[in-house]
Amino acid sequence: NVPFEASKNELKELFSAFGVLKTLRVPKKFDGSHRGFAFVEFVSKAEAAKAMEALQSTHLYGRKLVLGYAKKEESVEAMRAKLQSQQGGGSKRRKAADGDDATGLEEDDPEALLDFSL
Repeated sequence: NVPFEASKNELKELFSAFGVLKTLRVPKKFDGSHRGFAFVEFVSKAEAAKAMEALQSTHLYGRKLVLGYAKKEESVEAMRAKLQSQQGGGSKRRKAADGDDATGLEEDDPEALLDFSL
């Protein structure tokens, strides 16, 4: 899990040292605090690989970062479809509390998308 003390700006600063970020998404709970994980998407696979290699043993606020490439079938669209099939629900879009579109990740290059937690 991402330490709850860590801000989105701190995560952006940490990961942008390895390349240009396409998106950084930090899902939030209803109370506005983050859920303890994040999705970082780089412009290129090479930048994602550089961050992955460099940050494998990194600690943030005393907690070890656990990095992994997001799986293609675990895209936001796939997760939304899975949730809808489990709930039998309609297709409602929501905005994240920080203004980012919670469903707006593109799947141009799934290997450039890192999923990390601590």
